[in-house]
Amino acid sequence: MKLSSARYWSMMCGLLAIVPTQTAAQAQGPPLPQPESMTIDRSLSKTDAAQMIKTARLFYAFWDTGNAEYISAAVDNDFRDNTLPEGRPQGPKGLLYASQAFRSAVPDLHCTIEDLLVSGDKITARLLFTGTHNGEFMAHSATDKPVKFVAIDILRIRGGRIVEDWHLEDNLALLEQLGIVSLKK
Repeated sequence: MKLSSARYWSMMCGLLAIVPTQTAAQAQGPPLPQPESMTIDRSLSKTDAAQMIKTARLFYAFWDTGNAEYISAAVDNDFRDNTLPEGRPQGPKGLLYASQAFRSAVPDLHCTIEDLLVSGDKITARLLFTGTHNGEFMAHSATDKPVKFVAIDILRIRGGRIVEDWHLEDNLALLEQLGIVSLKK
């Protein structure tokens, strides 16, 4: 079957329109983390919901890989962390600082998106972090033990970028696994 030039270019433009674009980090790295479960507010348009989910997946690709290009693609320059730990800078620099600091202790850190709830301008994520404690953490030597802890994030997204978040990590479980605290009597 031979296509006319006009029909060929029309078909090609149509196909290109449905191919998702990728950031430089996506093109070079592994695929974005896929949520194991999602609940999406039906009042959101499919386009808005898809953009919010893509933004969240880019954000969690950062936590999964430590690749700063994902932060540039997902986080607004005026980003605000509403549960900022003491000593961490505000904004995207704070995210980079946190990742680098924790990855010095757990270089193989992996982030799994267990659940995403998409509603209004917010995404709530239930996350699982795993890795191996191979470096110093809170002045404690490496144990070479596996670590596993959960976290909950709430991301507010505007214009396809994360503008603020709230987060809570199960630090007690992490510290107990590292032998820094003990709950046993």
